[in-house]
Amino acid sequence: MFYGPVLSRRFGYSLGIDLIPLKVCVYDCIYCQLGRTTHKTIERKKYVDVNFKEFESELKKRIKNCPYLDYITFSGSGEPTLNSDIGKLIKIVKENSSVPTAVLTSGGTLGFSGVVDDIKESDLIKVSIDAPTDRMLKKINRPAREVDFDRNMSGLLNLINNFSGDIWLEIMVMKGINDDLSSAHIFKGIVDSLGKSVKKVHLNTPVRSLDKFSGRYYAEVPEPERLKEIKDIIGNKALLIEDVSRKKYSSSLIEIEKEIIEVLGRRPMEIKDIASSLGLNLNEVIKIVNKLLSSGEIEHAAHDDIEYYFRTES
Repeated sequence: MFYGPVLSRRFGYSLGIDLIPLKVCVYDCIYCQLGRTTHKTIERKKYVDVNFKEFESELKKRIKNCPYLDYITFSGSGEPTLNSDIGKLIKIVKENSSVPTAVLTSGGTLGFSGVVDDIKESDLIKVSIDAPTDRMLKKINRPAREVDFDRNMSGLLNLINNFSGDIWLEIMVMKGINDDLSSAHIFKGIVDSLGKSVKKVHLNTPVRSLDKFSGRYYAEVPEPERLKEIKDIIGNKALLIEDVSRKKYSSSLIEIEKEIIEVLGRRPMEIKDIASSLGLNLNEVIKIVNKLLSSGEIEHAAHDDIEYYFRTES
């Protein structure tokens, strides 16, 4: 359930809380680095059997061992607001820590009963809004059939009217999909209509182009000039997400890198097996693996349509 702390581009050092089994979500986004959604649903229930006393005890221990935390973040392997216990868990976090709490949501649940009430005690809510229209929502996010663009906007307005914390929006900008300037102007209209409650609009880009390993469409990064045009159209709240600086990169995260390189030196492994063997959160392993690929410390190759990772030979 707990993972990290991890260093992210937006939240600094964040202690993660993962409330949902892998790929249980209201969406099946074409860019998701975790792969295809295996259980697309809007059903809210206790997806993880939480012992609240044990949760509180583990939370205190984690906080004690992580004095540099910037956020405690409800995120992870699926849509966190699908877990019906999220409101109780936010309350426990708030009672035991002064570290700000953040909820990272796709936004696809906000229009359904009880969701806003459950998350409104957090300090920050980051809402994804990748599509400027219902047609684009279906193309990019491929939501559960009960979800549509108008319901999402209604839910977002409900959040704005009932939440006193900060709201950040995130747009995953993909080349040839939603990076046209007409979409940018629609996004601007949406942001302007939501008013001052929205503090930031993060313009993000896919971690990597997706291939047959993930079984998904390719999601490519737009040209830097186009991203700047989109940012200028949306206005002062828009921010281009830059790579995280290593200046705060902790020794614990460096040790995780070393562990991954070491285990891949023994034999090639699938990414899910790396996470399982080291007891790590899959989402965070994917981020670290992508970093190690970029630095050339590890490599990957496909065999029988399965992607394997291995240490680069020196």
